[in-house]
Amino acid sequence: MSVRLSSRAWLAVAAGLLVFAFFALQLLLQGPFTRLDHQLAQWFAAHRTGWLNAMMLFVADAHETEKVLAATAVLAAWRAWRHDGADLRLLAVVPAGMLVNLALKHAFQRDRPVLEDPLVHLTTYSFPSGHAVASTVFYGALCLLAWHHARAPGLRAAAAAGAAAMVLLVCASRVYLGAHYLSDVIAGVAVGTLCVVAFQHWRSLGRLAPGA
Repeated sequence: MSVRLSSRAWLAVAAGLLVFAFFALQLLLQGPFTRLDHQLAQWFAAHRTGWLNAMMLFVADAHETEKVLAATAVLAAWRAWRHDGADLRLLAVVPAGMLVNLALKHAFQRDRPVLEDPLVHLTTYSFPSGHAVASTVFYGALCLLAWHHARAPGLRAAAAAGAAAMVLLVCASRVYLGAHYLSDVIAGVAVGTLCVVAFQHWRSLGRLAPGA
């Protein structure tokens, strides 16, 4: 038995594809948004403050690949203990999303922002942002888990708002620190959203399978 994507899921897919395609073309063609990218990076570099530097460095460090994967592994172990294979399928979006991002980085090979006084020193490629993808798939999966297991509208709304706020904070930290351009993080959220929709669909299919 199969299940169709909902209209909201199709809307998310369409939006994700359009957003990623737009910024990918801007990068490949060196469109006007790339100039805005550079201007914004320079503006943030010129308007830093000590306390905000510390906060953004903390946020970025807390969402490094190893830490996000470790948190996902703990959640997966809990769902495995509860014998919930559907939730495990959904949580698989986190490592899968990171692999997709790695492939895209090597496909586009965009250099990181170049600043006179960088707060972070990275040698990997910039587009799309790995932190943006990782936070989107991780908090997106958490939000969907909350929606599947909590029926109260208030709890569902809080889960959605919390997930959106965390993704926004992580993305802001990457642009503020000069680790990424604005288009990198927006494209990363688009990629992460597409991954979450795909794995949520896989989770739904698993729920309908015999013995699931």
